[in-house]
Amino acid sequence: MATRRPTKPAKSTTKKEDDVRSILGDDDDSDGIVLADDFEFAGSTEIDSDGSARQAPAKFLGMSAGERAFLSVVLFFNILILGAALLLITGRLQF
Repeated sequence: MATRRPTKPAKSTTKKEDDVRSILGDDDDSDGIVLADDFEFAGSTEIDSDGSARQAPAKFLGMSAGERAFLSVVLFFNILILGAALLLITGRLQF
């Protein structure tokens, strides 16, 4: 199978693209590169006022991802069973 070759060379950035970048860019170096330092991530290292680094907590309620998934499944089935029981009690669902 033959590889397809481009017939035209890649275009450089147009004036419209440069205008959009200049509008959206709020820093001095508008090279279009977004660094990871521009965002805060869960579990990232934070710097205290005294200059020491500390690890930010990455867990919700101290649970790992597997524990949170298990809890969400348990809560889902709990609500499902309670909802079905309520429908049976009120007579809106006949079994």
